[in-house]
Amino acid sequence: MSSYFAPEESIFFKLGHKPEQTIATIANRYIGSNPSNGFTFRSFHQESFKQEEDGRYDINLQAKFPESPLGSYGYAFAGIYCEADCEIELSLSCYGPVRIYLHNSLLYKSTMDDDVNIRRRKTIQASLRKGWNPFFIKLLKTASGFGCQFGSANGKWFPLHFLAPFTGRSGMGGWIYSTPVSIDVFAEEGSLPSFDTDEATIQTLEQLSWLPVVPSTTLTEHGVHELNTLFQGESGNVAYAWSSFQVSNLGETLHNFHVASASKLRVWVDNTLAAEIDSSSTSFQLSLPNGRHDLLVECMRDLNSWRFDVEISHAGKVVPFLIPAHVHGTATRWLYLGPFSERLPTPERIRTLHQLFTTPAGALSSHASSQYWRTGDKDIFVRPYLENELHAKWNYPLGVTLYGLLQAGRALNRYDIVSYVVDHIQTCTDLYTYSLWDKERYGSPAINHQLVELNMLDDCGSFGSAMLEVNREADHATMRDIAHIVAAYIQHGQERKSDGAFYRQRTGEYQENTLWADDLYMSTPFLCRYYQLTGDLTYISDAAKQFLLFKKYLFIPEHNIMAHVYDFKYETSTYIPWGRGNGWVLFSLSELLAVLPESHELRDELIDFFRTLAAGYAKLQGTNGLWHQVLTDRTSYEETSCTAMFTYAFCRGIRYGWLDQPAPYKEAVQRAWEGLTKLAIDQSGNVYGVCRGSGYSFTPLYYKDELNWILNDTHGIGIILLCGIEYMKLQGN
Repeated sequence: MSSYFAPEESIFFKLGHKPEQTIATIANRYIGSNPSNGFTFRSFHQESFKQEEDGRYDINLQAKFPESPLGSYGYAFAGIYCEADCEIELSLSCYGPVRIYLHNSLLYKSTMDDDVNIRRRKTIQASLRKGWNPFFIKLLKTASGFGCQFGSANGKWFPLHFLAPFTGRSGMGGWIYSTPVSIDVFAEEGSLPSFDTDEATIQTLEQLSWLPVVPSTTLTEHGVHELNTLFQGESGNVAYAWSSFQVSNLGETLHNFHVASASKLRVWVDNTLAAEIDSSSTSFQLSLPNGRHDLLVECMRDLNSWRFDVEISHAGKVVPFLIPAHVHGTATRWLYLGPFSERLPTPERIRTLHQLFTTPAGALSSHASSQYWRTGDKDIFVRPYLENELHAKWNYPLGVTLYGLLQAGRALNRYDIVSYVVDHIQTCTDLYTYSLWDKERYGSPAINHQLVELNMLDDCGSFGSAMLEVNREADHATMRDIAHIVAAYIQHGQERKSDGAFYRQRTGEYQENTLWADDLYMSTPFLCRYYQLTGDLTYISDAAKQFLLFKKYLFIPEHNIMAHVYDFKYETSTYIPWGRGNGWVLFSLSELLAVLPESHELRDELIDFFRTLAAGYAKLQGTNGLWHQVLTDRTSYEETSCTAMFTYAFCRGIRYGWLDQPAPYKEAVQRAWEGLTKLAIDQSGNVYGVCRGSGYSFTPLYYKDELNWILNDTHGIGIILLCGIEYMKLQGN
């Protein structure tokens, strides 16, 4: 293969040798395709089905209706919205007989073996369409149970968030379910309810009640906020209510406010404390400019009453309240927070959905003492969901992507790129504490899946490294707190062999008891930056030792390169020199050597190792300047991410002086960059030829024929940017 596209479509054809413009084009394309949309906020009813730790929904009607007779039928209904056609892998375990329908067609009918063993997991392949994909589940009660566990086959890496059907619940998260009935009311073919039908019509036709009940009115329908009703049975003496309103007149105008309460009340308009009363009412006027304004009310509990009323008028007309944040699936115009045992210290700063709230007295207690926003119904809370393909997601390929974008922004003096990266990472970290609370409350988090489920290096090292790099731009206590958690996991939680080498225990999984070259990248760049943050040599020494330990297991001396995996089950390496696996090694070694103290006892040995690997890789460079997917097999495809990582490391080796004979490496770098810009990057900044995320195998055919490449895969975009920056620096020198 000579190119992934016609030569005239390459970025080299358009720009020639202009690495700055190439870097800018790739970064612009990525950001344009993945705007900073953050999380999606939806209402969620607490009586909907919770999730198991694996992310599957526990659709257990026996728990909801324990008195229902044997032979009862029940139904569960929800949908997934897709922006494009795709294939997904689902997992099902049955309490009893189950039938699953997708787009009104039978997707899966449980077998005799399924029906009697809830521990049996059935994997189901499903084809989703662009748009709404309704899932309807029929359940039959038997002595073994009444329901199922259903959802993503890999909730940590590929979570699926099901949303409620029917127009009255549109935008709400979670499943709905029916009351049990004695006969199957949907027995006839084509009789399943429509996803976007009015719920009242469905109930009339089928004589079914659908739960959880969503009230048609809110507690504020008549203007009075009955907090005793909203927080019934909950301890705490203070709560907050948040709304907004629109001023539409040109220029500043006077607005009239009337506030009444049976207890102590404080009112803020935007950031101004506008009123403070004690068991009375008051009126006041504010001159307000055109635009949207926030209203925040703090109300203290009274022994006899816990209620308040607020009205705004202008020119004799009542000004309507508006929901203060974009929350799907609710008609409420107010959001509520509490109750708390004491006042929050800075109430003017709580008008946000981007944090979990805890009073100082509860700061050291469990998340159970914390609170988050809810609607005007006691059981309906606001919940953030991760629904973007990439932005606001925490995973390891995005760690290196964001690192590349950040360095690109710095190198090009583009603060907009730097700001984009900071926003992505800060969106994740700001709601980290919330995401732990979310998991406790709902069974599985709707955001920050890998960070919350932290149990392997993939979950933390790469993104954590990028986070620490971003922290230099926007020093943030939460980022430092998460860094300490990641460091503690790597030091004390990550599995190690008796010699200290990181490995994957993963009992019961295909990768059980293996050591992967990838994990040098998943750990050591973070350890290097954590050393820079803390000054503790323990961490960078651990990083240094890992390279020599991995060399012991993975080094292939006849080629001076590394195998992908060592399998302790067979006490042998695979001897497969996968391109990106080797790229991770040299890339990460260059990260280590750049910060390892000159006096470190392992520095000389690691520089020798760098030179040995660099010489081995240089000999295997392809005729077009790119390296191959299987480094020793020139019939395997030319792979972009490993090419970029070798080039990056060669540039650094030349610049830092680790390569004592730099001339051949300069030539290799020139050929590689020209090959990438001619063969792997098009004029629009699309990146081709990046191998998708891998498993491992003892045969090269898996890497060559099955482990195919993906357009604009995040395993390669950031690496290409970093490579271009190093090439640019080398050219400048």
